[in-house]
Amino acid sequence: MFLPCGHDFNVVDLDTQLGLGNVFDIGIHGDIVAVKSAMAHACKQTPRCPQCSASCASVPRYQHIGQFQLAPDTLERLYSKFGRKMRTLARNVQDYRHNLQKGSEWFCENFEPGPLQGKANAEMIKTRLLFMVPLETAITQYRDQVLVRVEEDITGTALLLGSSYTPVPVALSFKIRLDLLHLHCRLTVVQEAARIIRFLRKLDNPRHTEHMIKVLRMHTMQEIYENKAAAEVLVDHCRCHSLLLLEAEGILLQLSFDSVSECLGGVGNNLGLRERVEQLIDENPDTAGRLRGCYEALDPYTKDRASVVELWTSKTREFWEKWGVYEMGSLVYCKSGHPYSRKAFPDCPECGGRKGQRERCEDREEFVKTLD
Repeated sequence: MFLPCGHDFNVVDLDTQLGLGNVFDIGIHGDIVAVKSAMAHACKQTPRCPQCSASCASVPRYQHIGQFQLAPDTLERLYSKFGRKMRTLARNVQDYRHNLQKGSEWFCENFEPGPLQGKANAEMIKTRLLFMVPLETAITQYRDQVLVRVEEDITGTALLLGSSYTPVPVALSFKIRLDLLHLHCRLTVVQEAARIIRFLRKLDNPRHTEHMIKVLRMHTMQEIYENKAAAEVLVDHCRCHSLLLLEAEGILLQLSFDSVSECLGGVGNNLGLRERVEQLIDENPDTAGRLRGCYEALDPYTKDRASVVELWTSKTREFWEKWGVYEMGSLVYCKSGHPYSRKAFPDCPECGGRKGQRERCEDREEFVKTLD
């Protein structure tokens, strides 16, 4: 093989000197078969000609060596970034909810039913129901422009190498958590719509509010149906990947949407949901069990009030804060493939890391081995 610098080498000898065999499994014909399950320290960051030290990075056969050696550090930086972003967004959800609730009194004082106030009243209601849109947009953009692209890059690299080997997505639990945060925003909106409907029903002016109530209720019930279906899909994903905490949170969101539906005169369909979340909470005290207080506070609906899920309780607040605390070198994987920081969590926060199911990456260069 001739290198860009002009020197020629035997391919087998050059592979050995540049450390190609430390990163990839090489077939009998010299082709790259797959990414190795462990990466040795001898792998060179920037492959260079053994004779003149000129860079070989432009040679397709060697250009990915440095990238894969840096993969452990890259994943750790991504994990740290994801954790800080999750903590920030969780705080934002609570801040938005609090600010929306603070404005309820102002809305009631300034709402004036009557034939001359129709447009102004409709604009007030619209403003209330669109209050969460900026945060929802921020959540979906981060998911689509960052998390999804990370997974696409990992998969694309594997395909480029002609390998069927694909690591467990480091972003999987973060993606689901972002989707659940988005559903918390939508739940806040339908709860606000239910409050507005109850307020309108109490006004002694049905002639000017009846149509408004009918339209608002119709749109709210449709919103509940769509978001509960989305939560059900997420719960199925969590169940398939042993994400016990997120599965319980998804079920609580389904129960909350049902509660709002029943409060508006709809028929709830939560058969089996309560039994499943109780089972998760009882059997997994270190993961789904963190939501016991949230579940116990989810009382049956009443005519004047829908039950809500408080995301920011004392136990869950501590849990969310830990996602933003990360130290390089602490990334580990449980047997199920969930990444987490052992400095922040003693066991896997997703599945609990039960005895005999957890495997730690004491050597960071062997991070891929834990994903087999």
